[in-house]
Amino acid sequence: MAASIEDIKKLAQITLRDKGFYSGNIDGLWDSGSNNAYADYMSHLSEGGQQLGEEGALDEDATIGPVKGVVVLDPGHGGTQKVGGSSPNNATSPSGVLEKTITLDMAKLIRKELNQLATQRPGSNLKVHLTRTSDENIGLADRARVAKAKKANVFLSIHCNGFNGAVRGTETLIISKQNGNVNVEQDRALAQRIQTAMVTTLKRHDPAAFDRKVKDHQRLGVLKDVHLQNPNTNSKTRACLAELEFIDVPAVDSLLNTGPTAKTVRKDLARSMAEAIIDDLEANN
Repeated sequence: MAASIEDIKKLAQITLRDKGFYSGNIDGLWDSGSNNAYADYMSHLSEGGQQLGEEGALDEDATIGPVKGVVVLDPGHGGTQKVGGSSPNNATSPSGVLEKTITLDMAKLIRKELNQLATQRPGSNLKVHLTRTSDENIGLADRARVAKAKKANVFLSIHCNGFNGAVRGTETLIISKQNGNVNVEQDRALAQRIQTAMVTTLKRHDPAAFDRKVKDHQRLGVLKDVHLQNPNTNSKTRACLAELEFIDVPAVDSLLNTGPTAKTVRKDLARSMAEAIIDDLEANN
């Protein structure tokens, strides 16, 4: 039986996402996000001196199967006092929205999107946990230990940047091998999926969004392998820290908090990050 146009579009979306180019929901509805992902992928091929089709054939039998795994989402900061190296709040938007509030809101949105995506895949067994669900602070090591206790496959710490009210950009951080990371390549692959999803989504809503890339020369207590139990197990938790944007910039405050489409932007951002996490779980099955 010949594949339908919808099936072909779904396959194209899966293929683009598998290659690290966020292409919208896997629903066969080709939208502007799909067009942007395709354009980015074609540019990537051109930079490598390739043409479409030279990078490998599409898998005609690709299907959307069940997703399985454990995800721990860590909303950065919280509470009113510093605890175990974790400050209660760092960045604040011009309208007064606190980083700790944004990170908790985003974690809850990502959890919702992950659960919705799992329900669309019969046979899925996806468990999603948050290190905090209210305005409380938890020490950095204890946040990582939640991932250890839950036997997490993926640990994502969510933060926002702030500097001088002008600098912009989205970045994702991991610990380097030199700083003791025992599974740096797996962490980098997860981080790149998250980074691509965030940047692609934000650029769709704001062309001024800026890609600050994945950075690995970091010393981050919340991602320490010793707290994640990675040195002592064969099933290592893949971990990274996402800096959504510089929320002290007025344009970013409007984009994420106060503008007329801010709610949509946050939902789209959560959806793309959830899909990136599922992509990572599938790639490591």
